[in-house]
Amino acid sequence: MMGAALREIEAGPLELVLSRLDRPRRSGRGYLCRCPAHEDRAASLSIAAGDDGRVLLHCFAGCSVDDVVAALGLQRRDLFPPNLRRAHTPEERRAAWRASREAAWAAALGVLGREALVIEIAAGSLAAGEPLSAEDLARLRVACERVEGARAVLT
Repeated sequence: MMGAALREIEAGPLELVLSRLDRPRRSGRGYLCRCPAHEDRAASLSIAAGDDGRVLLHCFAGCSVDDVVAALGLQRRDLFPPNLRRAHTPEERRAAWRASREAAWAAALGVLGREALVIEIAAGSLAAGEPLSAEDLARLRVACERVEGARAVLT
């Protein structure tokens, strides 16, 4: 037990967060997994590392960063490397906010790209007169929910 705690202290913020998640999988420049802050049937939590080393989290089901961090047993400050745990000047705070927004937009655009493909495939099947199975309909609903979540981030 002591060894695991020591490894967490020595790990960077991204490794710390990933170590506490259930089966995160690579997706683009980051990771996707089930959100620990709500009952999640499909991966709705996007995790990525910012250019400055901070961990960027976005739950497309709507959980706040604070809810996700609390569910992981962490604090918001654990998402930042030691040199960024406190933005001292207004310019640093604005730059941190801007980087956070840009990362959320990038994650939302990635989701839109993936889910648009699911919707396109479903539309093609329907246009060809092929009915969608119950599993396909369920996946199409998830795609629509994720598109709506991404839209909310981008507006």
